[in-house]
Amino acid sequence: MNNQIAPDLVKLHNIFQPILRVDHHLHAKVDAYEMLMRDAKGTFPGIQFLHSLTTQKGNNNWIDISQQALDQVLVDHPQRKIYINLEPCQMEFSNVWAFLDTIYQRYHNQVAIEITERRETIHSLDYLDDEIHRLKDMGYELAIDDVCAGSNSYAFIVRQLSVIHRIKLSLLIFRNEDQETRRNFVNAWQTFALHHHLDFVIEGIANRELVQKFAGNPMVLQQGFYWGKCSANI
Repeated sequence: MNNQIAPDLVKLHNIFQPILRVDHHLHAKVDAYEMLMRDAKGTFPGIQFLHSLTTQKGNNNWIDISQQALDQVLVDHPQRKIYINLEPCQMEFSNVWAFLDTIYQRYHNQVAIEITERRETIHSLDYLDDEIHRLKDMGYELAIDDVCAGSNSYAFIVRQLSVIHRIKLSLLIFRNEDQETRRNFVNAWQTFALHHHLDFVIEGIANRELVQKFAGNPMVLQQGFYWGKCSANI
């Protein structure tokens, strides 16, 4: 078996996209950053990268890149907070758990975790429950990424209400729907988040009209192309 990391994956790096609270006057304040993996072209590395995370070698590569990026942006910057994307398949590897423990012991509440919606196989209904509680017990603040997409269903999120802090909804999921349908989906998830005292992040903010539409609610945060992206130096 070839244990070498593919050349394209060696060139991976992280960027940090801001997550913001926006007031009625459209003044934005950074709440946190999401750490995103990018290839040499500046795009998401895609299926090859995701497949690599099902192997120990691939996760070692992810750990090395992530460790370097986190140290670069967090050392001497105690006010910064970074959300790390964690694929469910990664929680099967002891090296990932060791890395997460090391990072939390080093940076404490400056790091948090987003559970992504991608699952490679079908699992039982309670799949990930123990792992998510383990992350919480380690001290991590947890978010569920891309609600109502992939495996991050309503039923899955309801089971995690005792341990999660925020949920995220991407407007890109509804790009082929009419405006009223999109609005109803957003309103439903926003109502759910408010009822359960969760922060609610709206991703896919691409223009000023969307900024204005969702501005002014302290429980609603914005993220997307309109607000730009930051380099590894933030």
